Amino acid sequence: MYSGSCLCQSIRYGIEGDPKAVVHCHCQFCRKAHGAPYTTLLFMRFANFKLTEGAQYIARHHIPRLTADRCFCARCGTRLYNHVPSRGVMSLVVATLDAGEFLRPVAHINTESKLHSLQISDGLPEFPAMPDPAEFRQLLPD
Repeated sequence: MYSGSCLCQSIRYGIEGDPKAVVHCHCQFCRKAHGAPYTTLLFMRFANFKLTEGAQYIARHHIPRLTADRCFCARCGTRLYNHVPSRGVMSLVVATLDAGEFLRPVAHINTESKLHSLQISDGLPEFPAMPDPAEFRQLLPD
């Protein structure tokens, strides 16, 4: 099991399984939410995510267009994950993992809205939007 937390450590979580579906997201929502040119996310089933401490500090910002919730710590403001209840999936902010630096992204997504000044030169596949599930599965390592 892998673990992570918010900045103030009020919220702690664990994830089960082998994290593989890691991407750099360039959408304007991620850029604005993080104040950064892109955000590194881990896509996974919500059932593999377990809050171990601080559930009472989870705050949500609902995004009707995406039918998703952006979840963050109400105490320190750390954005932790996006949750799409209707699909049972989530995207976890890799920077909140205790040892997330070992994870390797497999692609850049939503590059149609990337910062124009940002040059992507790491050789990873680029998708103008979110790849469809079949394309996404083909990117994942065995």
